Amino acid sequence: MSEQVSSARGPHMDAYAMPWWRIGLRALDRAAHALTASEWAFAALIVFCYAYFLAPAATNTISRYDMVYALAHGSANIDIHASNTIDVSYFNGHWYSPRSLGLSLLAVPMLFVVGHFFDLDNYAQLTLTQQIALLNAFTLLPATLAGALAFRRFVARLRPALANSPLPYVVAGMFALGTLAYPFSTAFYSHMFGGALIFVAFYLLFRARHVEQPTWRLVVAGLLTGIAVVSEYPVGVIMLLLCGYIWLAFPGRRIQSLLLFGVGIAPSALALAWYNVWAFGNPLSLSYGFVSGSEFSGQHTGFFGVTLPRPQGLWEILVYPRGLLIESPFLVLVPLGLARWYRARGPFQMEALVAIAVSIIYPLIVSSYFLPMAGENLPGPRLLTPMLAFACLGLIWVVDDPRVWLRRALVVALGFSLVISFLYVVTGVRIYHNYGAYPLTDLYWPTLSTGVVPVRDGPTPPSLGTLWLHLPATWSIALAAIPIALFFYAAAKALLRGQPAAELAPADATTASARLPGDEPRPTPELAATR
Repeated sequence: MSEQVSSARGPHMDAYAMPWWRIGLRALDRAAHALTASEWAFAALIVFCYAYFLAPAATNTISRYDMVYALAHGSANIDIHASNTIDVSYFNGHWYSPRSLGLSLLAVPMLFVVGHFFDLDNYAQLTLTQQIALLNAFTLLPATLAGALAFRRFVARLRPALANSPLPYVVAGMFALGTLAYPFSTAFYSHMFGGALIFVAFYLLFRARHVEQPTWRLVVAGLLTGIAVVSEYPVGVIMLLLCGYIWLAFPGRRIQSLLLFGVGIAPSALALAWYNVWAFGNPLSLSYGFVSGSEFSGQHTGFFGVTLPRPQGLWEILVYPRGLLIESPFLVLVPLGLARWYRARGPFQMEALVAIAVSIIYPLIVSSYFLPMAGENLPGPRLLTPMLAFACLGLIWVVDDPRVWLRRALVVALGFSLVISFLYVVTGVRIYHNYGAYPLTDLYWPTLSTGVVPVRDGPTPPSLGTLWLHLPATWSIALAAIPIALFFYAAAKALLRGQPAAELAPADATTASARLPGDEPRPTPELAATR
C-alpha cells in the first residue's frame, strides 16, 4: 500500500519533499548546464574586463544616480542633489534627472540593499563612484554579458560550418572588447544596457522562427524590448524594425506574434506612463523635454534635438576625431560582411536585412542630433553603441576569408582596437576635448607609466586590483591587461589558421548548430516559407 502511495505521488511530489538545499543545488546544476564550458570561460573574461575598473562618477552617471536615489526614497525630483551635476531638467519649481526611466528603476532594489549596509550620504564610508559601480554591477553588467553570449550563439547559428571553431568567439570578442561596447559597459550609461537587451530580443525572435512553440520567446523578446526602449529611447527605432521583422518572418501567424510581442512591451510602456504622470502630470511628457541649461538648448529643437542627418555629424561619429573607426578600424569590414550575408541567399536573409537597416538608419539618426557625440569629453560616440552588435554580426562572414592578407590585416586591426578600448577604460571613459585622436604623450603614456590619470582628464578610476589586492596602480593595470592579451593571442591564432571550412548548404543551416544547449531547433512553417 505504501509503495502505491509513493508511486502515485510522482516525481513532482518528491521534489516538493526535498530539503531546500537540494532544490537549490539542482537549480544551480541546471544553470551551470545552460552554458557550455567554453561559454562559461568567455563569460568570465567579459565579467572580469567589464567589472575590473570602476568608472569615476561623472555628469551623466551622477544624474542617473540622483534619479535612482530619488526613486528609492519615494520621490520623482532630485531637488536635494540637483547641485551636484549640470545634467538636470526643471519643471514646475522642481529639479529632475533627464535620464531615462528603465535602467534607473531597475537599479532601485540594489540601492536599497546598499543602503541597508552603508550610509548612502556618507561618502567617506562608500564613495559615490563605488555606489554607482555596485549599481552598475547588478544592472548593466548582467545585460551586457547576456548580450555578448547571445551574440556568440547568434553568429554560430548564422554560420553553422564555423560553429565548432573558435571563430564565433573571436567575433563576439571583437564586438565585446574591441569596440565602444567595452568602455560603455563599464560606466553607468543606458546606451549599452538598452542595446544589449534589444539585441537579445532580436536573438530570441530569430530563435522563435525555428521552434514549434515560440510563445514564451516572443513574450520575453517583447519584455526585453520594452525595458530597452524605456532605458534608451532611440532604440525605439530598432523596436519598429523588429516589428517589421516579425511581420515578415512569421507569415502564418503575424498578428498573433505581434500581439505576443506587444504583451511583453506593455509593462514597460505602462511604467513609463506612470512615471511621467507622477513627475510631469502627463503620460507623454518625457524628462528630455524639460532639460535645463544653455548648453543643452538644442534639445528643444526638432524632435528632442533630432532634425535632419548632417554630413558633418556622420564624419564626427564614424571617423574623426573620435569616430567608431578611430577606435575600431576593423569595423571598416562590416559593409563587406553584411553584403556577403545578404548575398548568401540562405534562410537567414531577413536577419541580414534587419542588421543592414539598423547599421544604416541608426547612424543617420545620431548624426541628426544637435550633439552627435553627446558630450565633448567622451572617448567616442556613445549614442551609437546600441547598433554595434547588429553591425558586428556581419563580421562572421569576414573572419574566414580565403585571402590571407585580409585576415592578417584583421589581426592587426583587432590588436590595435583592443589596446585603444582598454586605454579608454583605464583612463576612466573620459578624454579631454582638446586632445587629438590618439593622445599618446598627453594621456595614455602618463597614465600607464604612473598609474594616475592626468588631472585635467579627471579622476583616476579605482580598480579591483588596488581596492582588493592593494596592488600598485601600474601593477593593477598590467594585471587587467593579461586576459585581453590572452584573448588576442587565441583570436590571432584562429584567424590565421589555414583555410576556412566549407560552408554547409542552406537547407542544413538550421540543424547544424543544434549542439548549443537548450536550443534544439525544429522546422516551422515560417522557416519553410523563407526557403
